[in-house]
Amino acid sequence: MSDDIRKKDEMTSVQTHQARPGSTSPNASISRKLRDFYDAVQEEGIPDRFLDLLERLDEAEKNAALTKQVEAK
Repeated sequence: MSDDIRKKDEMTSVQTHQARPGSTSPNASISRKLRDFYDAVQEEGIPDRFLDLLERLDEAEKNAALTKQVEAK
């Protein structure tokens, strides 16, 4: 193999980086941060405005179902 081809192969090949002992991989770090963020969001309470909106939506769905039943008769 010529030197030019060998250099191209070296430049285009995927090289794996070995982690230093005691260090975490970037994926592990990202995973941990995402898990922490998800846990923090899960602990947040649902805003009252959102709960009110959900209640109004449930009420509207019930009214629509009743209207369909009355119209079907």
